[in-house]
Amino acid sequence: MKNTNSSDFSYTWATGMILAKHIKIKKFPWTVLPLFSTYTAHAIYPYIYLPEEIYRDLTSKKPTPRNVATLIHEQTHIDRQKKVGWLIWGLKYCFIPSFRLNEELVAIGSSMKYMKQKGEKWDTARSAQFLSSYLYLWCVSYEVAKQKLDSVWKEK
Repeated sequence: MKNTNSSDFSYTWATGMILAKHIKIKKFPWTVLPLFSTYTAHAIYPYIYLPEEIYRDLTSKKPTPRNVATLIHEQTHIDRQKKVGWLIWGLKYCFIPSFRLNEELVAIGSSMKYMKQKGEKWDTARSAQFLSSYLYLWCVSYEVAKQKLDSVWKEK
């Protein structure tokens, strides 16, 4: 009996989540650079690279909502890369801070929506710290990130 079904994963009560082939465990070279640490997930069209711990959890019988939200976040990036074109999207993401911020807010919004549906909370202060750090190439100040994330959380 399937509880959830999309083109990227399906979930059954008996076996847990079955991930699509484009969702992979993050390995070398993605684990070498600080921006691509072993603790972060990445979407580079058409693939989603997840830390092994998240991947294993997602394929378990009871994946945590936070890890499902991470997958939703990365799939949102894939969908938007496909729509814009992965090369154009990637160049804009790397070189235009306002574009990078907007793309993260859209992806975070997708995750927030899922978490809210599951009755979970979202730590906007923690997310604002990440968005205003080297991980996102300082695309925004902490204060602006926090305000925007609080707004997105209220909307979802």
